[in-house]
Amino acid sequence: MKHVVICAVPYSDNLGDAVIAETLGHLIRQAVPDCRVSYLDIAGRTRLGENSLKKGRLMRIFSRLPGWARVPVLTAAIWLKYRRQWRTRWQQQLADADMVVVGGGQLLCDVDLNFPLKLYLLARCLGNDAKVALVSVGVAAGWSRLGRYLVSRFFALAAPQFVSVRDESSRRHIVGLGAGDACDVAIIPDPAILCSSLYAEHGLEKRWDVGICVSDVESLHYNADLVAVSEQGAGPGMFVELVHKLRQGGQRVVLFTNGAEEDNLAAAVVRSRLGEEVADGVDYLLPKSPAELASIIAGCHSMVGHRMHANIIAFSFGVPSVGIVWDTKVASFFKLSGRGDFAVRQGAGADDVMERLTYARSLGAAQFKRSTRLGREITQGLAQLFSQKLPLPAAPAPLEVAPSIEGTP
Repeated sequence: MKHVVICAVPYSDNLGDAVIAETLGHLIRQAVPDCRVSYLDIAGRTRLGENSLKKGRLMRIFSRLPGWARVPVLTAAIWLKYRRQWRTRWQQQLADADMVVVGGGQLLCDVDLNFPLKLYLLARCLGNDAKVALVSVGVAAGWSRLGRYLVSRFFALAAPQFVSVRDESSRRHIVGLGAGDACDVAIIPDPAILCSSLYAEHGLEKRWDVGICVSDVESLHYNADLVAVSEQGAGPGMFVELVHKLRQGGQRVVLFTNGAEEDNLAAAVVRSRLGEEVADGVDYLLPKSPAELASIIAGCHSMVGHRMHANIIAFSFGVPSVGIVWDTKVASFFKLSGRGDFAVRQGAGADDVMERLTYARSLGAAQFKRSTRLGREITQGLAQLFSQKLPLPAAPAPLEVAPSIEGTP
């Protein structure tokens, strides 16, 4: 095997997505040492730092449009980009691929048809001889009729010969989409759980007692698959209170983000509300690369934040973290990793978060006992994929996938 193309959102300004992609590429190279790995961003970006169709302030405006307006606006924008730029570039990149890996991140979710449409368009660019595998995808609930249709067309055109999801809830949801039976869909945990093996040099020095990964709560709610998000806590006000309490206790604090523009704006708001005296004693970092994000998190004794992949990076480096649940995928990861006690409700206050942080730090390494097993499931799952001699489909065929690895000792 000479060329593997990973199709996801590796150049998102949410650097957690880049951590997934880089780690997955690293693990594939370990499984197939002689192969070349390249990345195809299904949002049309070609490098880190390049904006997608809706980011930052545009995201705030877009998320406030009524649903009947958002869907046609976004669909038209994606279709035009595809016709004018993406199609030719994608076809060229996929032309010599020995395997196309669609994987890592919450790619099967229906928020205004964003990902269903992009996956369908990606499938249109695949050649007839393409070998396609879905690896560790997150799958959300709450699909529209058109979203279901588009993702069914993706499966029909791509005809993936291996399908794996990252957790049990994703397996239930993908089966609900008609993508095979539960026993036919493997579970390969999120590759980012092994990111410390890629960014190992960043875990040596502890600079802060608590890292606070700030997110723009409004933007998170736009993407949440929770049916209703009525609590509006855990925003700037809670973070400001938390920083004050931590500093009063003499703890070293760093404010940082996952790199998304809307989160950077939210972090600036938090910093401005701290007051000059407190702000001067708090480090403030906005990472520009996945390695820099990993370095910040690895440099903390503990961490708190909404972003799932900030918490996954922390888990990989053995950093106790408290996750704020704004979406079922966050709770699902904490359950999968055996740290369900450290996933707090969206409206949690600063005192509750501090109590959980203290408890997590007191447990030390004991809370990471599942990390070895999860890491083994990831590497065994990828070895299973790349050791198979997958047949080339003569035509779009019914879904044929590998057996589940859930329960592998």
